[in-house]
Amino acid sequence: IPMSVQQRAFVKDQMSELADKWLFSREIFPDDKLCGSLEVKPGDQLRTIGKQFKVPYEILMDINKISQPQNMRAGEAIKVINGPFHAKVYRSTFTMDLYLQDTFVRSFHVGLGKPGRETPIGLWRVKTGGKLIKPIWTDRETNKTYHPEDPDYPLGSRWIGLEGIKGNAKGREGFGLHGTKDPEQIGTADSRGCIRLHNGDAILLYNLFEEGLSTVEVVE
Repeated sequence: IPMSVQQRAFVKDQMSELADKWLFSREIFPDDKLCGSLEVKPGDQLRTIGKQFKVPYEILMDINKISQPQNMRAGEAIKVINGPFHAKVYRSTFTMDLYLQDTFVRSFHVGLGKPGRETPIGLWRVKTGGKLIKPIWTDRETNKTYHPEDPDYPLGSRWIGLEGIKGNAKGREGFGLHGTKDPEQIGTADSRGCIRLHNGDAILLYNLFEEGLSTVEVVE
């Protein structure tokens, strides 16, 4: 029997709460194929371990409460996640669903492109070298350059650059996911095509998406 919109929303809320336990905590549950334990060997680096498991080292720092990457000690066991993470954006509902491989993790509210500048439907990949923390940004339309300290800086906490690989997205550049200084724009069609997120959500996705591997599919 197909689920109603309300039932689907309820199930997603429940699954989000579960993800806080099985994914975003140090706990590892028996038979969990997506998370596991790794014994740190002498010379191991968190960045290299992240690459091995297809997730950024930042999320491994976060769930293992490691304050600095160099603070790992040989012999200790850390929790690892079998990535990569992916997302699906629904233009009609201004929502983004996050997945670890094929397993739903949680939903986010997003802002999207305005009429005439709609966020292109299709498959995008997180660009290699595309993840940036508050980069200096020049508006191609006005040639105005924005610095992170500017009061009207538009990119918020993070920029995650995308490259189009299928559908209407194919070959398109210049699009990305980013935070915003105007949270009221989340849930509206007001951008020039980029996907806007609350700043905290942008930081979380920055810590989850692996460059060159994580994909974002945009659908109607």
